[in-house]
Amino acid sequence: MAPVRDDIRKQTDMKDPCAKPRQSVAAERKPRPARADAAAIARPRLVEQLRQARHRRCVVLQGPAGSGKTTALDAWRRELLAIGVEVAWIALGEGDDDLAPFVDALLATLSHIDPSMTAEASALAGHGHGEDAIEALVIALVRGIAAQRRDVALILDDAHHLRDPRIVNALQLLLDYGPANLLCVFASRNALPLSLGRLRAQGELLEIGFDALRFTPQESAHLVASLLGKADESQARVLHELTDGWAAGLKMLCLDLRRKRGGTALQTGERVRDAQTFARYFDSEVLSRLSAPELRFFVLCALPEHFNLGLCDALLGEVPAAPAAAELLGRLEGQGLFLVAAGPRYPEGWWRLHPLLRDVLLTRLEALSESERRGLHTKAWHWFAAGGMAHDAVRHALLAGDAAAAADLVERCADELFVAGELRRLVGLVRQLPEALVRERTGLRLWMAWVEVYERRLQDCALSIAQLHNEMAAATPAERYRLTLLRGLHAVQCDDSAAAMAILPELLDAPADADAIALTGRRNLLTWIHLYHGDYEQARRVQIGDAPPLLRGQVLQGTPFGVLAGRCLAGLTHAVEGQVIQAERIYRDVLFEADRRGASCIDASCLAAGLLAEILYELNDAPGAMRLLEERLEVLERVSIPDTVVRVMLVMVRSRWREGRPLDALAYAEQIEDYAERMGLDRLRAYSLLEQVKIQLRRGMPDLARSLMVALDALDARHAQAAAGTLSEIRVVAERARIQLAMHGGDLRQALAQLDALSALCRQRGRVRRIPYLHMQSAAIERMLGNAGKARAHVREALQLGHRLGLVRTLLDAHEDVIPLIRDAGDEVRRDPVLGFYAERLEAAAREQPHATKPEPAREGRAAQEKALAVLSPREAEIVQLLLQAMPNKKIARVLDVSLDTVKWHLKNCYGKLGVSGRDEVVERMRDLGRT
Repeated sequence: MAPVRDDIRKQTDMKDPCAKPRQSVAAERKPRPARADAAAIARPRLVEQLRQARHRRCVVLQGPAGSGKTTALDAWRRELLAIGVEVAWIALGEGDDDLAPFVDALLATLSHIDPSMTAEASALAGHGHGEDAIEALVIALVRGIAAQRRDVALILDDAHHLRDPRIVNALQLLLDYGPANLLCVFASRNALPLSLGRLRAQGELLEIGFDALRFTPQESAHLVASLLGKADESQARVLHELTDGWAAGLKMLCLDLRRKRGGTALQTGERVRDAQTFARYFDSEVLSRLSAPELRFFVLCALPEHFNLGLCDALLGEVPAAPAAAELLGRLEGQGLFLVAAGPRYPEGWWRLHPLLRDVLLTRLEALSESERRGLHTKAWHWFAAGGMAHDAVRHALLAGDAAAAADLVERCADELFVAGELRRLVGLVRQLPEALVRERTGLRLWMAWVEVYERRLQDCALSIAQLHNEMAAATPAERYRLTLLRGLHAVQCDDSAAAMAILPELLDAPADADAIALTGRRNLLTWIHLYHGDYEQARRVQIGDAPPLLRGQVLQGTPFGVLAGRCLAGLTHAVEGQVIQAERIYRDVLFEADRRGASCIDASCLAAGLLAEILYELNDAPGAMRLLEERLEVLERVSIPDTVVRVMLVMVRSRWREGRPLDALAYAEQIEDYAERMGLDRLRAYSLLEQVKIQLRRGMPDLARSLMVALDALDARHAQAAAGTLSEIRVVAERARIQLAMHGGDLRQALAQLDALSALCRQRGRVRRIPYLHMQSAAIERMLGNAGKARAHVREALQLGHRLGLVRTLLDAHEDVIPLIRDAGDEVRRDPVLGFYAERLEAAAREQPHATKPEPAREGRAAQEKALAVLSPREAEIVQLLLQAMPNKKIARVLDVSLDTVKWHLKNCYGKLGVSGRDEVVERMRDLGRT
């Protein structure tokens, strides 16, 4: 990475621009807390309108600045809290019109209510900014909100700042998918770029415009009395007429009267009814009467979007802060006039000016010379950087005209954000920089290529790697080594062990000045490479040999390069060799530690959960595996490496089949096939096709199975030359499918020959865990051929190896006649007490068949079921009809021209309304009602 310039180090005591924001350095002088009733009066007419919207889906307040939107919502907020509604309030500004900071603000505000509400969404937030990724994030957030027992009101104040199409799309999805316990509230100066027609037609929308926001004469009289202490009717009437009930104008004129210490005559012939007349009046009647130090103090408060007195002191420099201005600032806040707290994203003692007041002050600020303005922005970015507020620091560095300093700040932050699992914040910082500058900085481009890997934009990343490889020829060895690591991680996400093997010499030749991130990541890549080339001992030795390097005195735990992910990969070497108990212990320890550490370790958490689920299924705990996966399935599919997705798919498909849910099993296998095809993950697609072949044969549909085999044969031919590594598994998968088809078609001798060859190949590659499975299949064929002795020999071999490895489901899933085969082996097995005991355990496990929870139509009654159908939305009913035609999600999405995530979301809603848990139960419910 490019070093931070020396002049930056000299100009500021910046230690970590990515640290958490510091508390105010002038806390003892911060404005007094606002009095709840200072400048607010009861507005029963308006509050009653809001109260009636309590159970609607959306409320929109639209009016010009200063029309009392925030004050009205704050009064309603207190009522909502009093009746047990959770309220999340986001005060938006100009800097929030970018996806990364907006998502940060949204998640941070909702997490104040309950961190579990945003846990899944937070895990997804850093893994994509495309339409599909945004939809997945919104769905995860909706699920978190729906799981809350209380209602949640999400208030977006000053929503007119949001124009980014990605944010608008996210908000639209939130409205479309929002659960019954979510109320979305928008306060905006302008019409929102949202489609509200459906909500309006359904009576789920309340719209309050400027006419309703204006004060009535009576409300104006009450406000005047509250601000002036006393006022006669004629004075209140004049003030109302001058302002036409505009709240900001009323407050401004009252403030002016009070400043004149009891004066009763208004020295203006102009009506103060809009922002322009407000600006002229405030400028001539208030600012012009301030002393020079007081005026400068106010003007500098407008420079940042949010401020505290410590920042103002830094901006004032040698000029002491004006006590009178600070006192006036305190009075404004205490009276609720034009000054409000900055909100939960900032520490206590941070404030923001009312937009009207700030606009007036910014006009004064623009009157300063360009050099003076840049000097102020320079002071601001130094102060923000020293306080760990990177987003604000970068923004002010750019406004100061120092784009190079802004880029240095971003590069300085990048490592910390990566380690903390907050790449979305890094994206937000880089997006502030000029594109030309980003292109010039190979360090920044390298980081953006890392982001492309995390967002699964693998083709874009491959192009970036190729360009950087040519352009970084003169870079330092440490920088080029970072590029080598990126190539390695890209190979892992592409499931391409050959590409990873190609950079092995470079990985082994780490430069002397390689940092802790690079050296820790090197360990994990080496482990993965050795794993897929069958050198399991060496793979483990990489992890347990030397102590991991330290990053600022700490071991790097999270990210795919951290030690927790490395421990999972070491556990995977045990699992591949069949040492399931050792693998289980490692996965459980890692999962506990990763979950304890939170979002920074989400990659390790997903890796451990997916791998542990495979072990739980193997040990016959399918319900435990499903519980582990279903609560984090969306995150697993989007965050995990292909190794995990393969295992999650196998567990989900096989568990659903065992529960008697063949349609759900098939749907998930098809869903993963579609994902694999889109991402170019041929090994994952091959495993999915194998599971579909097995399901279709069990359902008595050999023609469908053979059509799937055509696709699998094509994959096998494409990678016929792969003798080792990830892609070499496709040959094994294809052979297993061919064996299934041969057995189903009665070509038993051909199947037996294929089994012998496949067993030899698995022994050669060290994949001993598959061998007991193949022995059991061979035993079943020998039994059908009448070769009882050979069948018993295969059973004995399977039991001996299966017991040594601690396997359960590997043997039971091999064939439907496994238990009869074990019983036929009888005396030969019982003569060995250990094998006899193992055989008894397998028989007991076979009796523990899991079953899905089925609905009870007879108990519910036909009327209740018909009522449940009636509450389906038209789109949900349409999806159910397509589901009854046995369409997979992928085809439903094509027919309806919607995304796969949208189909999955509607299906989840259908299941909930119908009281079922999956496709198979929907079919059963429809059959009960005569709808099939």
